[in-house]
Amino acid sequence: MALQVKCEECGADLRYKPGTRSLTCSYCEHTMAFDEPVSANEAHKELDLLSYIDNFDKNNQQLARQVINCKGCGAETELDENQQSDVCPFCDTPLVLQQAKTRKLIKPKGVLPFKIERSVARENFKKWLSGLWFAPNDLKKQITQHDKFKGIYLPFWTYDCDTTSYYTGQRGDHYYVTVQGTDSEGNATSRQEQRTRWSNARGQVRCAFDDILVPASKSLPQDELNALEPWDLKQLMDYKDEYLSGYIAETYQVSLKSGYDIAKKTMDSRIHREIKRDIGGDEQRIDSVDTRYQDASFKHILLPVWISA
Repeated sequence: MALQVKCEECGADLRYKPGTRSLTCSYCEHTMAFDEPVSANEAHKELDLLSYIDNFDKNNQQLARQVINCKGCGAETELDENQQSDVCPFCDTPLVLQQAKTRKLIKPKGVLPFKIERSVARENFKKWLSGLWFAPNDLKKQITQHDKFKGIYLPFWTYDCDTTSYYTGQRGDHYYVTVQGTDSEGNATSRQEQRTRWSNARGQVRCAFDDILVPASKSLPQDELNALEPWDLKQLMDYKDEYLSGYIAETYQVSLKSGYDIAKKTMDSRIHREIKRDIGGDEQRIDSVDTRYQDASFKHILLPVWISA
C-alpha cells in the first residue's frame, strides 16, 4: 500500500514528485524538499552475503514493517499505519487489512525513484493501448479509471561474486578428407568430408560478476519482469522513505538465499561460455565443472513501475 508522509501545512498526504527531491501536498500543493546527496554512496554498497545469512537475526540492516498479503494473487505489500481499506494493485482483489502482520525485512540499500508523473505515464499507456488491434474491453476501460493506474516499487536483489571454475572436457578440431565414389552413371567422383579430431582438455577460468539482477517479486510473470530490462542502476539513490511517499512498495517474496541460487544459474551460463572459449577449437564438450564462489555480496533495491489492474 502507499506509504504516506503528512503535510506540515494542512495535514493532507504528501506525495513524492517524480524527477525531484521533494514532496508535494495533494491538497494545498505545499512542497517540502528533503535532503539527498548528489551522489548515492550507500545505494551502491554491497553487504557480505554469507556473513549476513549466518547472522540474520543480529543484523541491524533491517526494518520492521506492517505488510498485507493478497489472497487473490499472493502479492505482499507494505501497509500504511493509517490505512483503512485498499485493493491489491496487481489483481484488484479487496484486501483484508485486519490480517496485516509485522514482518522483519532487509532494509533496501537503494531506490530508483520515479522519473515521470502519473499523467505522463497514463498518456503513454493510452498511446500504447490505441495501437493494439484487439485490446480487451476491460483493459480499455482501465485507462479511464484514474485509481486503477498506480506507481509501484518492485523489490530486487543484486549480487556480486568472483568465481574460479576447474573443468575437464574435450576439444574438437575439424579436418577434411577426400572421399572417393561413383555417380549414378558409374563415373568416378570425389568429395571433401568434414571430420572432427577430439582431444582431452582441462583447465580453469576466473570470472567476476557485478550487479546480477534478480527479481524478488512473484506478482508479475517472469517474461514481463524481463521485459522491463535494462535498468539504469547507475542512477540508484540512497534509500529514503520519502521516495515511497504516495506510492506502493511491494515486499520481497524471493528470499535472499533463493535469489542467490537464481543468480548462480546466471553465473553458470557465463562460466560455461568462458570454459568453451578457453577450450578453443571448432567444437567443445564439457565433461565436469567444479566452481568455487568467492566474496559473494548483495544489496536489496527497489525499482519503479506503473501498473494498471
